Amino acid sequence: MSISSSTRKAGPYNGNGVTVAFPFSFKVFSSADLLVVKTTPAEAESTLVLTTDYTASLNADQDSNPGGTVTAVSAPATGHKITITSQ
Repeated sequence: MSISSSTRKAGPYNGNGVTVAFPFSFKVFSSADLLVVKTTPAEAESTLVLTTDYTASLNADQDSNPGGTVTAVSAPATGHKITITSQ
């Protein structure tokens, strides 16, 4: 089964030290298909690790309601950004 080409990126979301939930609206088959990147104010990027740095919940019907929510274990600090895409 293939995924149609469409925008497969959510964010970047600006960290504020409080918010931990970040929605995305593109289709994935599993949480492992996500790539979550944190960018520092100095533009240094790091890839976050599923179950260590974040969890992901997917909408039940990815065909009619694609996407879900990435929940960070700790809220990104002010000045940091979170971007969600697929691997």
